[in-house]
Amino acid sequence: MTTGEEIFWQNARRVLRDMGMARLDPAHGAAVDAVRWCLLVRGRPTHHRQRFLENEALAILVYLEKLASNGEAQGWRTLEERIRFHTQVLHENGMQPCARRWLAAIWHALPEMAVIGQTILDRLAHKNEPGAVIGLSASDTATGSGGEDGKGSSGKAGSATANKPRRPSRLALPIVTVTLTSAEEKALDLGNDAEDLTTKNDVTPDGPEGSDGPAAPKPPGGLK
Repeated sequence: MTTGEEIFWQNARRVLRDMGMARLDPAHGAAVDAVRWCLLVRGRPTHHRQRFLENEALAILVYLEKLASNGEAQGWRTLEERIRFHTQVLHENGMQPCARRWLAAIWHALPEMAVIGQTILDRLAHKNEPGAVIGLSASDTATGSGGEDGKGSSGKAGSATANKPRRPSRLALPIVTVTLTSAEEKALDLGNDAEDLTTKNDVTPDGPEGSDGPAAPKPPGGLK
């Protein structure tokens, strides 16, 4: 493991401690840190963050890259609004007291990001657009473009094959259904075809302190 990789995973474990959820696999902390970093710089994940998402959460990577490629602040504000909603739920219900509730809210929003990202992937595959990543899902992701050419998941997809053996993802997310807001439909260029989106993951991790996290909240746009 390189020094950069060691620092990456140290940061991931620190995020989990700040969330009060150190018992989770560090992959959860890494995903939260990647989203936090993208929001901070208003850009796509790079280097270790990109490679991690390519291997563990391609749909989330595609979602973040879509926001970054649009180059508009409104897209990032729609993500902030989803996270802010979860922050409010955690606060109002006295759930998950921790040092940095904003990070915990990002964790609770990860399944929704995966849903939206998978819809973008499905749209690309359906249209057979150049650079589309076909045959990959949020729960069974093979290696993406490798990140060396800086193109992320929207670059070459030749290294991903449907027949390639895949290890189980370390980033297990709960199953949710999402309805996009009009602002998200516009920012992500998904129109009205993205209603009732559902993740393809089938494993739900425990929530804070052994619970299952917030019970069926309804974030912006309506979560069914």
